[in-house]
Amino acid sequence: VPLPPLRPEEPVASIRGALSEVVGFAHLTKYRLVVERANAGGTEAGRTNAGANAGANLAGTTNAGTTKGKHSATTKDKKKNSKGASRHNGASSRNCNWSPFTLGNALVTVPPSRSLEVGGIGGIESNNDNNGNDKDDNDKNDNDDNDEKEDELVLDEYSDLSLLLPLLEYDPASSSSSASAPTTSADGSIVLDASHLSVRVVLERYDLASVKDHLGRVRGLAEGNAPYVVTLKGEEEEDSPAADGDGDGDGDDAAADADAGGSGEKEGKEDAGDMSEKKETAEAEKRAEKEALAAALPSFAEDRDVLLRSSVQNGDLADFYYYACGEEGTLLRLKEERNEGSNNDKFGFDKDWLDDDDDDNNNNNDAVGNESKENKKKGSNNNGGGKAQNNGRKKKKNDPKRNNKNNNNKNNVSKKFVHNESIVRIERTLHELNESTRVPVSLRLSGYHPPPAHRRVLGDLAYLEAAMPDGSATFVTAFSLGFYVNRSTASAFDPTPMIVSGNNNGKTNNTGAEDACYSHSLLDCLLQRSPSLRSSWAAALSAARERSDLLRELSLSEDSLYGMFRPAASAFDNNASGPAASAIAGGGMTLSVPSTFVPRIDSMVVRPSWLVPLPAEECGDMVGPRVNTWDHSRLHSYHVGEREESMMFGMDVRGGGLRDWNEELQTAREMPVENFGERIERARLVHKVLSDFGDAALSGTKAILDGYILPMNPNEPLRSHVYLHNNIFFSRAVDSGLDTFKIVQGDGAAKKSASRDAQNMGVLHRLDVAGLHTLATVLVEYLGTRIVCQSVVPGILHGEKSHSLLYGAVETLSALRCDEEMHELLESSIGEGCMVATRTIPAHPLTEERMEVIKKYRITPTLEKEGEGDDDKDELIRVCGPMEMKGILGSDKRRYVLDCTRLTPRDANWVGRAEGGTGCWEDASQGGGVKASKHIPSTLDDDEWTVCVLRPELVTNYAEMKISKYLAEHNGDMKDSDKHKQVKEETQVPSEAVEESSTPSKAVEEKDLVDAPETKEEGSGSNKLSKEALSKVEEEYIKSLRYNVNVFLPHTRSIKTLDTGAHEKLKQDEEEARKLARHLWDTVLPNLTKEIRSSSGNGLQLPVDGRSLTELIHQRGVNCRYLGRLAELARKEELEDVIAAERASSPDPSGRAEDAPRSKAPRFRMPLCWLEMLECEMVARAAKHVLDSYVSELGPVSAAQVPAQTIASFLSAVVSVGEESAAETERRTASKGSRAVLDQEDMNALTLFGVGGGEDGVIRGRDEIWLDIEREIGRRYRYTLSLYNRNSATSSKKDVRDSQAMYTPLLRRICQRSGIRIVAKHYKMGKKCVCGGGGGTGGGLAACHPIAPTDILDILPLVKHAASVSGESFVPCSFDGNTAGSSTSLHVLLSDAKTVYEFGHANLSNGNAGNVAVTLDCAQEAAAMYQRVLDSPIHPQISKCLKLTAVAHYHKEEPELAVAAAAKYLAVSISLHGFDSAEVLNAHLTMADILLGSGKIPEGVKHLRAAQFLMEFMAGKNYSGISSTYYRMGSHYYDAGKLEDALQFYKVAAARRSEDRMFDCLIARNSAGVLARLGQFKAAFDHEKKAYQLYVTFLGDEHNATKACSNTLIQLMKLAVEQEKKSKIQEKERVKENAADAVADQIRADEEAEEAQPTKRKKKQSKKKNKK
Repeated sequence: VPLPPLRPEEPVASIRGALSEVVGFAHLTKYRLVVERANAGGTEAGRTNAGANAGANLAGTTNAGTTKGKHSATTKDKKKNSKGASRHNGASSRNCNWSPFTLGNALVTVPPSRSLEVGGIGGIESNNDNNGNDKDDNDKNDNDDNDEKEDELVLDEYSDLSLLLPLLEYDPASSSSSASAPTTSADGSIVLDASHLSVRVVLERYDLASVKDHLGRVRGLAEGNAPYVVTLKGEEEEDSPAADGDGDGDGDDAAADADAGGSGEKEGKEDAGDMSEKKETAEAEKRAEKEALAAALPSFAEDRDVLLRSSVQNGDLADFYYYACGEEGTLLRLKEERNEGSNNDKFGFDKDWLDDDDDDNNNNNDAVGNESKENKKKGSNNNGGGKAQNNGRKKKKNDPKRNNKNNNNKNNVSKKFVHNESIVRIERTLHELNESTRVPVSLRLSGYHPPPAHRRVLGDLAYLEAAMPDGSATFVTAFSLGFYVNRSTASAFDPTPMIVSGNNNGKTNNTGAEDACYSHSLLDCLLQRSPSLRSSWAAALSAARERSDLLRELSLSEDSLYGMFRPAASAFDNNASGPAASAIAGGGMTLSVPSTFVPRIDSMVVRPSWLVPLPAEECGDMVGPRVNTWDHSRLHSYHVGEREESMMFGMDVRGGGLRDWNEELQTAREMPVENFGERIERARLVHKVLSDFGDAALSGTKAILDGYILPMNPNEPLRSHVYLHNNIFFSRAVDSGLDTFKIVQGDGAAKKSASRDAQNMGVLHRLDVAGLHTLATVLVEYLGTRIVCQSVVPGILHGEKSHSLLYGAVETLSALRCDEEMHELLESSIGEGCMVATRTIPAHPLTEERMEVIKKYRITPTLEKEGEGDDDKDELIRVCGPMEMKGILGSDKRRYVLDCTRLTPRDANWVGRAEGGTGCWEDASQGGGVKASKHIPSTLDDDEWTVCVLRPELVTNYAEMKISKYLAEHNGDMKDSDKHKQVKEETQVPSEAVEESSTPSKAVEEKDLVDAPETKEEGSGSNKLSKEALSKVEEEYIKSLRYNVNVFLPHTRSIKTLDTGAHEKLKQDEEEARKLARHLWDTVLPNLTKEIRSSSGNGLQLPVDGRSLTELIHQRGVNCRYLGRLAELARKEELEDVIAAERASSPDPSGRAEDAPRSKAPRFRMPLCWLEMLECEMVARAAKHVLDSYVSELGPVSAAQVPAQTIASFLSAVVSVGEESAAETERRTASKGSRAVLDQEDMNALTLFGVGGGEDGVIRGRDEIWLDIEREIGRRYRYTLSLYNRNSATSSKKDVRDSQAMYTPLLRRICQRSGIRIVAKHYKMGKKCVCGGGGGTGGGLAACHPIAPTDILDILPLVKHAASVSGESFVPCSFDGNTAGSSTSLHVLLSDAKTVYEFGHANLSNGNAGNVAVTLDCAQEAAAMYQRVLDSPIHPQISKCLKLTAVAHYHKEEPELAVAAAAKYLAVSISLHGFDSAEVLNAHLTMADILLGSGKIPEGVKHLRAAQFLMEFMAGKNYSGISSTYYRMGSHYYDAGKLEDALQFYKVAAARRSEDRMFDCLIARNSAGVLARLGQFKAAFDHEKKAYQLYVTFLGDEHNATKACSNTLIQLMKLAVEQEKKSKIQEKERVKENAADAVADQIRADEEAEEAQPTKRKKKQSKKKNKK
């Protein structure tokens, strides 16, 4: 197979992976790649011989950059059995199914005992003669043969092609050199000639493990992964004669020059008339461009849902992905087509497409041809182009020998199909092609496996069984040389080769091999045996090529966002992209297509999405409500080929035993970092080890929860069980009892303490201090249980002699230890880097009362002898860090840190005043700062608050503020601004722990401040200290800023009687902690509220969801437990706005002079969305804890039985306002169709109920659920809800807060924080609910509304990796698909990349072109560094680099490159965080800004519309940024001349509340302009008047904007008056006309009546005459 040009750094594994996608090579797994010398003749002969094989070039050469590819199945064929070989070749030529190189004449070798060094390649000779034939090796002796076998250069799978560079050196002085001189390509790279080298594919012998791998590969190919690549080389470019092209070009240029010259002469003679004509032409062109733009922009009719109420407010989540990707127009088009074609079946969909009884026997037919045939039968209304295309494809069906001559035709048809058809049609075609690529063959280990002993000694490795498409069963024997069909049947065992009667005449063994269908490949063996399989395989290859062409055209015609949207919104479940190269590269085992349903959205994102679009019940039902989605059990199919490998749960026993995770991690961290290459390799290895550890930890956790792993202490209670699996130690985060030394008590405190420990381990990991070692740590939370997974300290499980305790204590009654070397290491790392002070504490820190309780109730007897320890009872030690922290010297002589639960002081605001706290909460409750409620505890006595510590960002900011004051006092006016900047930067931790730290990552480094400039002595105005004295003063001051992290701890002894000085220092430390906590309460929280209030003026972008809200307050140093306090402050600000507005709008109060100034409302108002998001986040966090208690209260067995029932009832209660009565439920179910609503009978049919003999589980009602949530909010946040659950208190009152409850964002946030996945459908939120009361776990499922138990698709584990990027907490992963290594984004230990990125980001702010170029280079270089470490672009740091690259290109006025980079930024953001996240919203806005700034208005409007939807979906209708986006949309429509649409967007922008009142002026003025152009002058005057009043209020009468508005207002008033006059005149004329018309009508009526009178008289007279 010809190889494309390759680079020296190309890994060999990529070549093997590429071969695994090539027809004829995809089924090979056991082979090696050998480099040989070749000549042109041999190569051409190889190509000619292989040309007869299925039209595919199975051998050949390429003029590659570093190597030349060649394939041959035999290395030293002695030309035996040539007759049989030719017969096989002829058969392959006829059937074009199998490769002849793997059949009976194939030579299978064993791996060489050694590989030749690079310098020895010169001794290797080609195995071909000049004519391209294999040499006859009969004249060689066995010794030479063996030597040559060993003297071969094997391309190691784990190496790259740089191994071949010495072979490609060109020596012009050497006449024997076969290499050509190197050339230079267009991009400047050097191209080396490799025509004298080739790579031979040498088949090797199997063992049992490789047989299983091969079985998995063939099974994967049969299950929809048929290969489609014929050659790895790109299509040859069409030859165009350069001379002719040049000549034509010169002629054209000459003609152009002549025309230019002529036109130049004419221009000199132009007069004024010609100039005016040019102007008219230019104006006409502008008008044409404007009309084209207006036609390209989507129109928004009056009946269109501009506000997106259905999805955002009404809970319709079925069409979420359409709106989130800006495909609103596609959705409307599909809905119209669906409504129009509902009766005539426009799209030709099969109603029973999910059933397995469709046309499986038509796999030989081309998918598109079948589609055309079906459409013909059904009378399809498709256009003629589609029919012509389908007919063209139909002609080529059943022709597996199509050659490359038809490729152009096929590509044109595919391109036409992609551009003309809708997404439904395309997805339907992909679905049919995918079904056609599935070969109906079942492969598995036979029931006769494993072979008996007497057959194993004869060479049998395994017995396989294959069920062919025609229903026949074939039994295969696997041995070291390959596979053959044996004589076994289902009832009789006979593993001998199949031989047709009469053919085995004993003359040759070749006939037996033919009858047994022997081949080195299992697929080729079965293809020889079964005609039905050959037919199905040929159809699968044809369909795979068709699918490849279609997917290629789709990738070329659609952008990255649409490429991600199409699979997410598709109604088909299996439209995968074909074989995954990553899964089958390198000969590893192919993961077969899962039989269970896997949402297609999971292939788009690395973290499972909470909202899962299920395939519709009907194929055409891609839009609108998808009824009966609960019956998704039909998506699970029967899979006979289930994987036979044993469950290893993350262990890699084939890699040579269990992995020592700790040794791998510490070895990687100890790698040298002297140069850039070494730092890259170190970062790569550290990242790989930690990523693999996350995968193994998650797999081990699943095995433990499933009961496969036995505990190390089975005699203890379940909650105390610990496990050792795969060299990972697993334990539950619960209160471990009284035996272990700890300060905190209770399960809640234990869970939070485990999280703090993992967080602080991440800080130490990012600090990257040499000599201080940490363990790999991962937390996994599932169904209310938190599992701690850690690597094992060497020697800790082998007794005390193998390890030593250097710091702290393990047992409660043991004294704390302090090794001097360990203490110095901690002080230089934690002390300096995290501002942790060293303090003196008792060696026995617990109180006497606590010790007595421990001695009374402890289970394990103390190891100390009786009476021992009395002498050291009053011993004092020094500690740097929390007293629970342990330092251990492992058996590997490394120092490890464990249980680092605090790196900042305890929060004094959450300590009672009696215990030494600030008393802020008590004062707020008494002074009315906190709304009184029965749910708020009266005291702060809670075990969980003992682990509440301050944020590291708060400590850093406070230290910087104190340093600034100190320098201001000691350096006068601080003229040296550089000094201030330097000191501020040096108050932060080393670079790896600063940017992303959620722990004490920004800290003071006293050693860096030693070299700071001089300062003035404290208290002196002019006397200056010497440098040495100044350094000492600053050093002492910096040390004084460190904090004692062991303050306000319960059950600890007082040190007053032991050390008076230490006691005074402790009091000072407690006072400093109180000052810091009061600074948070009195300064930080009010300042943050003020910043939010003025966000419209200061450019602050408000958070859009709970995750971004958490990140914002963490950056300000605020913990999430202060959400309640922030909500109280926000509520006060909103109340002040209401009072100010009432004062401004109220009439003149009595007693006030007429000329006195009126009260003015403030310009900036408090955003309503701030309080909404705060309460939504509090409810979501409290709901998670309540739901965890519900799920875990019945125990692991009962809770795991039907957790969906509990979750559905809980979610239904949370998103509702009340509970339905029985009558209301009956009316609701009766009004809906039977297929739309599940009643209790449907639920009972899903599971077995009424068995087990146990009591039913409790299913709570809505009131009880909300009561528990409000109690949890009152306990955690000391707050009373004002927006949610207000039906009981304010049901009869009209209050604006009743409509502020955000149910869709709340449901989203609860699902994200709890790992719940639900179906994307319409949920009636904000209405009444049914919580399934009366049902239980023993009584089956209970019907719930609006969320049913069958709407819960999965419950995901939540994973927190200690080495993740800072700020990342628990993220959802999957036990089956995505794992911790891929879902969590790990920190990259590469300071070079971070430094380069920050340098580029800083240069961008300067704005000049040179700095922008530097920014661009830095962003691209940083991204390349990160990608070299990660081997993937899916990482937050790379996402930042892509955004910086897009912005830099935009500033350089390179719009195309900016758009491309922004598209990559958007795609990476979606892959990282899903379609609904703050990062994706920012990416949409960035994309919109670049596109709109580049003049691509329709494309930019699409992303702006997607941003509008995401804002309302995540943050609610009152989000502060929504009004501005609608205004921008209106402005672009106004510029395009679509005035009605622009006016509609302006109306929406005016209806949405803007925090900046001046923005209302802008909207009003623009609305007035649009209305004036539409001729509605009265309405325009009203809007302009509103703008004028606001201008006068905020800018005054003399401001230019006010004057301009006043002039416009006068003009509009005149126009309105004139229009009113005209309308009145027209009305009078209309009245007169109507009156005249009425008179005329009356006259006509009278005339007609008069004419009718004589006729009547005559009739009467005639009647009288007749009577007479």
